[in-house]
Amino acid sequence: MRRVIITIGLMGLVLGIAPFAMAEVDSNYIDQGGVRYYIQTDKAIYNLSENVNILYRVSNLTNENINLGWVIDDPIAYYDFRVTQSDNLIWKYYFFTGVMEQTNFYLNPFETKEFQASWNMMNYNGTILTQSDDFLVSPGFYNIFGEVALWPKSDRIPVNVSVEIIPEPSSLLLFGAGLIGLLARNRTNLKK
Repeated sequence: MRRVIITIGLMGLVLGIAPFAMAEVDSNYIDQGGVRYYIQTDKAIYNLSENVNILYRVSNLTNENINLGWVIDDPIAYYDFRVTQSDNLIWKYYFFTGVMEQTNFYLNPFETKEFQASWNMMNYNGTILTQSDDFLVSPGFYNIFGEVALWPKSDRIPVNVSVEIIPEPSSLLLFGAGLIGLLARNRTNLKK
């Protein structure tokens, strides 16, 4: 009986540690029209309630000036981020600017522009500006999209990465301990 409990405990420990050993940067890019659209998260696997740090980069791969199109004249509004799960919108990077003037988004030869955002794993529940009905997402796979916020939207070229959210290590340990306790109790009841 003791061997069974030790074996199950070690298996739970290995399964609980394995995702962290594989957690590495996740990235993706699209090259189109001499421009590279790139997105990256700091990891591919996150514990529930961690912040997901997102880096979006757009680079001119040519030796000529490139005009991508119209954007709102505010650096914060140049970029758009969103998180989806099974095509449902979970989170959107929201910006507000009092100035709604438009300007062209230019890239000089071999120039790179980038922007960073952070997702706190909250589901906005379809109401971006109202926080009272937000809730923490559940473990699972999520798609993170980034794009230059061009107008019209049909000119945008989204690039995305997928991340996995797993339960916190303490939750895994509690689950493992509970499972071991149930098996031990069941074994004891069988001996009676």
